[in-house]
Amino acid sequence: MTSTVCKYCNSTNIIKFGTFQGIQRYWCKDCQRKFTELDTLPKMKTPINEIGSVLNMYYGGMPIDAIQAQLNLQHGKYLSEPAIYKWIARFTKEAIVKARDFKPKVGNVWLADETGLNVGNRNVWFWDIIDAKSRYLLASHISIARTTEDAQMLIEKAIKRAGKMPEVVITDKLRAYIDGIDLATGGRAAHIRSKPFTDENSTNIIERFHGTLKQRTNVIHHFKDLETARLLSEGWLIHYNFFKEHESLGNVSPVKHMKVDMPFQDWNDVVRYSNVAVPAGFKFVEATPRHKPHTEKQKRSAYFREGRRKYLAKKKLIQTVTTGR
Repeated sequence: MTSTVCKYCNSTNIIKFGTFQGIQRYWCKDCQRKFTELDTLPKMKTPINEIGSVLNMYYGGMPIDAIQAQLNLQHGKYLSEPAIYKWIARFTKEAIVKARDFKPKVGNVWLADETGLNVGNRNVWFWDIIDAKSRYLLASHISIARTTEDAQMLIEKAIKRAGKMPEVVITDKLRAYIDGIDLATGGRAAHIRSKPFTDENSTNIIERFHGTLKQRTNVIHHFKDLETARLLSEGWLIHYNFFKEHESLGNVSPVKHMKVDMPFQDWNDVVRYSNVAVPAGFKFVEATPRHKPHTEKQKRSAYFREGRRKYLAKKKLIQTVTTGR
């Protein structure tokens, strides 16, 4: 008689079903499925703690090839990069779903800023807004321009997540924030336009966050499009808020510092209580240097762009000589 229960239906009506590579297998008479006692999800061979470790290493800034080497060193197994990325995409989606209804305890002063990053060989803008008191990252937004609508969308996302209206929003001097904040708050929030890296009303808290985010994106060489960027950025937001230790908060995450009920304690919890029925549709793209054209089409485009730049530079030089301006 064994205390083991079926992983699929929790039935105790099971029997031993031989061994494979030294691991005991079982057969459930109720749901007609076989399984092992390993701490794995149904239909998966890799233990939960290994998958959780992969997610923690990835969002902690470790490149995929380093994660591969670490798994090989610790567990003696080799996994392909696409397999690792499928785990990341699947359980990132699961974490987003579980954290959707979480309401943080935040203050009344929020800091907003934006930074340009390269995604899919084009520049896009990452907008972020952080609570000054708890360091909780309330919302992120990705766009290809810096418009009033984008600023408004960022503030509205933050209001929805916090479940409250801010009293003060501090930003840099981007004009899009002027109307964007008024439209999102109905003019009820004071807007302070600050110079970055000053002591008073400074946005250097979020500037430091962007420094961390840039370190994160330096090892994400496989952004294919904005949708993939948005998915992984939301995963980073969860890692930053729930799991990443902050020295200014006593080496705990913003959510743990709030001392509130959390939907999960770590990435292992996200994996263990996963309810995603359909694996995430994530397309892995091999990394290529962005400074060098590879295909014939890219080479032709680069050739014509270079010719156009030389033509405009020559035209500007002639204009400067003839007009003196």
